[in-house]
Amino acid sequence: MFNLPDRYRTDVKLALKDFIPKNLKPEDKKRIKDAVKEVRLMYQIAGEEIPSIINNECRCEVIQFYDMELQSIKTASYLASVYQNLIKPLCVFHIYDSQNELYSFAVKRLNLTDENQIVVENSILTENYPMGLPDSRRTRLLGYLDYAKIKNKANKINLYKEWYYRTYMIMNESVYSDTEIILDGDGWYDSEHMELLYTYYKKLVDTRGMLKKAVTGAEKVKLNKEIKKSIQSMNDMI
Repeated sequence: MFNLPDRYRTDVKLALKDFIPKNLKPEDKKRIKDAVKEVRLMYQIAGEEIPSIINNECRCEVIQFYDMELQSIKTASYLASVYQNLIKPLCVFHIYDSQNELYSFAVKRLNLTDENQIVVENSILTENYPMGLPDSRRTRLLGYLDYAKIKNKANKINLYKEWYYRTYMIMNESVYSDTEIILDGDGWYDSEHMELLYTYYKKLVDTRGMLKKAVTGAEKVKLNKEIKKSIQSMNDMI
């Protein structure tokens, strides 16, 4: 996955009975059991070659990469939501069935009132890609997520967020004509810079979405002003 170095490879098959949380409702347990064929922990970035971050808001000591084979890709959104909210470490899911595949990412932090709980701040599912067939969209995504091309490995959080931000931008690049300049640029070395740039990018995506639903002329004028402001802010940063 993402051409990760072999030293991070684990390839451990997980027993499904252990992968289904005991505190779930019976109907959710059955839904998962019926949907999931196999789960493997394929890679794990641990140790301090890439430094961990432990503070009041996070305890990031590992990044995990799972393969999840399903009966049908139609249940991918449900399962990604369940497990991204249950698994405490930052993780990537490669989810697939016999015909399609996709990837799941989620940026998390500790619950500030209960450190045993996590809060998913942002999550994303990629579009579906055909299994076993050439696909230019998948090739483009995986090219930009290649481990060798990720620039900010100052710590595990920066590394994961770069994967997340790149994925988000590629999934939404139609909203901003200079997305490729960001993807190919060196701004990734500055985590605060990229955090702010992602914030503008997400606002642009959200505002364009609201514009499509706007009814009145006044709403459209206001939203178009916000769009121009976000674009200008991003142009200034790249």
